[in-house]
Amino acid sequence: MEISRATQADIPAIAELMTASFADDPVMHQFFSHAGKRHQAMLRVFTLELERFYLPLGVVDVVRTERGVVGTALWAKPNVSMKKIDEAILTVHLARALGRHVFQYLHLDRFDSQAAPKFPHWYLYTVAVDPSAQGQGIGGKLLDHGLARAGDTPIYLESTTEGSQKLYERKGFQPLGIIPSPIKAPEVGMWRPGRVAGLRQEE
Repeated sequence: MEISRATQADIPAIAELMTASFADDPVMHQFFSHAGKRHQAMLRVFTLELERFYLPLGVVDVVRTERGVVGTALWAKPNVSMKKIDEAILTVHLARALGRHVFQYLHLDRFDSQAAPKFPHWYLYTVAVDPSAQGQGIGGKLLDHGLARAGDTPIYLESTTEGSQKLYERKGFQPLGIIPSPIKAPEVGMWRPGRVAGLRQEE
């Protein structure tokens, strides 16, 4: 199974993959409850996030087969954030995609930001696998690839399902508790500690 970095040309395929993968995600349902337009709204939001942040400023890993992209992982690098002007542009586009749900989306984002650690760490936004390719270990391989790249640097993420939480726990992540937020579906903050340079590690 070969993992490579995504390119600009991969954005449509990755956005489609994420939309299919998160079709039943409980948190996503909070923002995309307008079922008639759910697919297009999710597709647009994921495309915006890829275009505006994760591809130019983060790391996007993909697994390709003869069928195309079947798995992806989106990472934010330590101490890397969007410029204010880009945040404003993204918010305008999100409002067009989500309508009145954009306020709830931005509200949750503020809660997530407040819960995240304030010192340098990698942030795993998502690991997504095409529904037809699930059960083949693709998600675990993508996660292992990212963990190896992070090395001794800590990693933080939010888990939205019991299944994903169990996967992350097997990979060394520790649940920190449910993130306080206005949405009904709970998010669990999870943390994989890093090693601190200069400190002696216990045997």
